[in-house]
Amino acid sequence: MDHRLALLVAVIACGGENTPQPNRDANANTTTAAPAPPSPSPVPSQDSGVAGTTAVTHRARPGAPQAALRAVEATAQPGYDRVVFEFAGDSVPGYHVEYAPATMTVRRCGSGDPVTVQGAGKLIVRFEPARAHDDQGQPVVERERTLGLPALTEMKLICDFEGQVEFVLGVTAATVPSRVSTQGLPARIVLEVRHAP
Repeated sequence: MDHRLALLVAVIACGGENTPQPNRDANANTTTAAPAPPSPSPVPSQDSGVAGTTAVTHRARPGAPQAALRAVEATAQPGYDRVVFEFAGDSVPGYHVEYAPATMTVRRCGSGDPVTVQGAGKLIVRFEPARAHDDQGQPVVERERTLGLPALTEMKLICDFEGQVEFVLGVTAATVPSRVSTQGLPARIVLEVRHAP
């Protein structure tokens, strides 16, 4: 009887080294739970394609040749509206994009006449050095356009004078993030304005 007990103890002792033991906390007699798998990255919402900013976006191009604006296209995309300003040639002018303060009256350059646009916000987009007319002084893009997009209501050309081209865009919200990028072949400045939440 003692011989069988001794044999059983020996088998348990030999096999114990290769048998995995549960993790035990040094200060407790309970088994430590396995770490939880990492949680998946949050799925971005539909309108997060444009991180953007509500601050001023400015890029100067001193000494650049005057860029001739030749087309403006505005479309709604999933989560944002896109306005593409296309220029003749292979380079874009400098640009300045900012929200006009709520109390500011937007005015046409030269005449100083006040300009109103539908919407809660006014986004000013300026290009320099640039022009939006041909060699005979005739406009090459629409001066006023109703857009009716989720973020942008309308767009008006308020300046095309002495190397400056400026638009005011009506925005449905007071301020929503926007971003500006440039593309080549053809030369384009792309403005994307996020839809209001």
